[in-house]
Amino acid sequence: TLPSSSNGDDPLSQLLYATPEDSATVWYKNYLQAIRNNGCTNDLESVESKRNAFLETFNVKDIDEFSDLLATGKIRRCNELESDSLIAAAYGRIADVLPHCDEIECSFADCALIMTNLSLPQSSKNIELDDLFKTIDSVAFEVASESLLHLSDDLPSPKSLMARMAMLRALNRRARLGLPWLPVRPSQEGSAIFGGLAGFGPPLERAGRSFDSNSQSIWVQVPSISARLRKCRGLLFCSVKRSFVDSVMDTTATPTPLSHDEYELPREVRTVRVNRLKARRAIASDDSGLKRKHSVFSQLQREMRGWSGATLRRGFIAKGHGGQKRAFKVKLVGEGVNDYSGPYREVFTDAMREITDIDSSGNTSLGILEPTANNQGGVGEGRDLFLFAQSSDKKNRFDEVSVHLTTSLSTEEQHLLTTFSSLTQKQDEISREIEESLVFLGRLVGTACRHGIPVDLPLPLGIFWKRLAEEHVEPYDCIQEIDILAFK
Repeated sequence: TLPSSSNGDDPLSQLLYATPEDSATVWYKNYLQAIRNNGCTNDLESVESKRNAFLETFNVKDIDEFSDLLATGKIRRCNELESDSLIAAAYGRIADVLPHCDEIECSFADCALIMTNLSLPQSSKNIELDDLFKTIDSVAFEVASESLLHLSDDLPSPKSLMARMAMLRALNRRARLGLPWLPVRPSQEGSAIFGGLAGFGPPLERAGRSFDSNSQSIWVQVPSISARLRKCRGLLFCSVKRSFVDSVMDTTATPTPLSHDEYELPREVRTVRVNRLKARRAIASDDSGLKRKHSVFSQLQREMRGWSGATLRRGFIAKGHGGQKRAFKVKLVGEGVNDYSGPYREVFTDAMREITDIDSSGNTSLGILEPTANNQGGVGEGRDLFLFAQSSDKKNRFDEVSVHLTTSLSTEEQHLLTTFSSLTQKQDEISREIEESLVFLGRLVGTACRHGIPVDLPLPLGIFWKRLAEEHVEPYDCIQEIDILAFK
């Protein structure tokens, strides 16, 4: 579509531009000129005029009208927080599929067209709107339907809905700048005044190793900025949360001085020796002792024993390593390869694969995780999920102790004993090894997340991931996810 000279050379190919934006501007001007030469101007102008006429229906006259739109923009049969959380979630999914935009800078016109298409029945759609709908990727309409179609009868008008979205966008623009300055931890942490029965420190769900719903009644729930912020986190877009988490990880990263040779790693970056050949032979054998001793996970645990959290929080990027952040260097014994970020990523993948490997007896090879009932029976939906392992006689020993102490302890003392059972009861060697391995698993997964290495950790959504994010879970949903037969 670009004009060429008579000798076949493109005169524009010899031009140099200071920025990509300048190059794109010149290309767009020549593109429009070629369209005019081909007689396609009328079609473009017609679509643009229809788009402008459509946007005029969303104009707001004054602040009073905007206030009325906000008041009527709530989804019926939902409170204000639930309504805005649903709108923010749907808006985020739509922005993910629209080209070249995030939630805050997403095109208002495209969102208005998508919301109009969702709210209008098929019989009331006209040809002019169909022409405008064709300018947007059909995947965006599918995503919007999946998110809000079950609420189509309760949705407000598209104009009220877009007013609500505009307010959410304004909130997130300010939240992106204000989150680093706001507290996100509960006020109970580190407080002896609000500690309740726990005295001071984190609440029972965090300090204890088991969940107890009764702790909400004995733990003082203090109103604070952090509590309101955590309650309203559904209003924040995913991009805002990700940028905040990334900034926290960058701020808490351990600084590492550069080496004199830019191609060499600093001496602060330690070397970890891993023998994957021996690990594969051990995993393929039937000896559980060899598996726990020579697996990649166990080798990493031995090599990093005694390492502080600051060592694993390093995020050094070496020259020629493809931009991969690292906390240590990997030496693969007997393989003759250098760690230019490939072996570093592979040891995380190998370790995660080993802890979910199931032997011929139906148990995991390392005994750190154990398959759920659905996984063992091959029933239900979560057939690939695992749970944290525990010693076989741990529950029996706790029940025996509870029977003897029930008559001599008060209700509050029994509650504390139940919550901190893993700390108050005597543990055997197997229980200690499992607990140390689970702690190291958390450190390993945290390091992988900080360095952008995806790992496969198939744990239940309800009793692990939602609890980790402190989201509300239904007990029956948790049981159904791990044991469908017990749920029935």
